[in-house]
Amino acid sequence: MFDDVDEFKKKAIDNKNDIKRESVDIIIGEDEQSFRISGIGEKAVKIEKYFRYEDIFKAVEDGKETGIEAAILKVIEDF
Repeated sequence: MFDDVDEFKKKAIDNKNDIKRESVDIIIGEDEQSFRISGIGEKAVKIEKYFRYEDIFKAVEDGKETGIEAAILKVIEDF
């Protein structure tokens, strides 16, 4: 465990090439989603995941109202 943010940041930056090959699993709603660590910078860590439109629509049709797919659908609907 790290004692301060500077130590944490230094380790991330020193190992960014290897860390960028990793993924992190996060529970969102009732499902576990896997996100790729796509960036390690001076100020932040970036994670990303692609969601196909068909998968978004199907998840919502299947009743997953608290998942990330429903949140994405709502953002798009609100425009």
